[in-house]
Amino acid sequence: MASPAPSPAAPLLALATFAVLVSAAASAAACSATDREALLAIRAALSEAHLGVFSSWTGTECCTNWYGVSCDPTTGRVADLTLRGEADDAVMAPDGRPTSGVMSGYISDAVCRLDRLSSLILADWKQISGPIPSCVATSLSYLSILELSGNRLTGEIPQSVGILSRLTMFNLADNLISGSIPCSISSLASLRHLDLSNNQLTGGIPANLGNLTMLSRALLGRNRLSGPIPTSVGSLTRLADLDLSENQLTGSIPDSLGSGHVLTSLYLGSNRISGGIPASLLQNKGLGILNLSRNAVDGTIPDVFTSQSYFMVLDLSRNQLTGTVPRSLASATYVGHLDLSHNRLCGSLPAGPPFDHLDAEWFASNSCLCGGPLGKCT
Repeated sequence: MASPAPSPAAPLLALATFAVLVSAAASAAACSATDREALLAIRAALSEAHLGVFSSWTGTECCTNWYGVSCDPTTGRVADLTLRGEADDAVMAPDGRPTSGVMSGYISDAVCRLDRLSSLILADWKQISGPIPSCVATSLSYLSILELSGNRLTGEIPQSVGILSRLTMFNLADNLISGSIPCSISSLASLRHLDLSNNQLTGGIPANLGNLTMLSRALLGRNRLSGPIPTSVGSLTRLADLDLSENQLTGSIPDSLGSGHVLTSLYLGSNRISGGIPASLLQNKGLGILNLSRNAVDGTIPDVFTSQSYFMVLDLSRNQLTGTVPRSLASATYVGHLDLSHNRLCGSLPAGPPFDHLDAEWFASNSCLCGGPLGKCT
């Protein structure tokens, strides 16, 4: 049987469909004129001569051809601005080797005219200075990622940052930001990653930080924070990494910290923390890194280690610990780095691992420890 003749309308239908697709693609690629003007104002406030990251910022098609810019395909509005000073992509590292750039200038408040931004990343440029525009907190309601780390930003964190209800990552690490941590930060119900480390922040840690129920990483180390560790932090059931080291924190370690179901690393070193070590911390089966060094922690080391204890790092050095080294520590499955030096411990070290592979320096400057790498007890 002969095949039916093709309908005369078929080519016309195919041509019409193709025209619609082309039209849709062109529409999706079109860049909003107001967004383009805002991007050019942002560029005018920044200077980067070595890598030429702005060399592609010409013409009108900022959604398709401008490096670091991407748009919502349905609206043509700029959705992401991602410029990293350390990258290994084909533009910044054409020879395949990661490169590092330097950019100076400041963040123009024109960024707030990009009011459909979901991510704003201007990171690791070393010389971008000035404050964070306060309008970032009030105008960019779609923002999910705010990463401005590795620059020389000054001023304070916008007090109204808690308005950014969609924020999942907030990273201002390695800047010169001062002032206190806004209490409104505890309103960021979607926040998963908080990194404010290595700045000049003062004041206390917000007492209601425990409201951030989605938080998995809280990195606040290397600042000038004072006051106690909020007990509410112990209610963060998703928290895996907590770094509060190198601050001026006082008070005791909340017992609730040891109940963290997924807590894997806890850095509290170089503060002014006192009181004893909660037994629950050493009993936590998932905790693999615990650093309490350079504080005023006292009392005995809880003798609660088991065969499920697995510590890559256990640093209790330079405190005021007394008593003996727990015998149960020898039953731990693994202890990679153990430092008990500069305390007031006494008695003989337990036999066997990890004591048979550690150097004497990790037990030095105690009251009367002996055995193992320290030599026989007399």
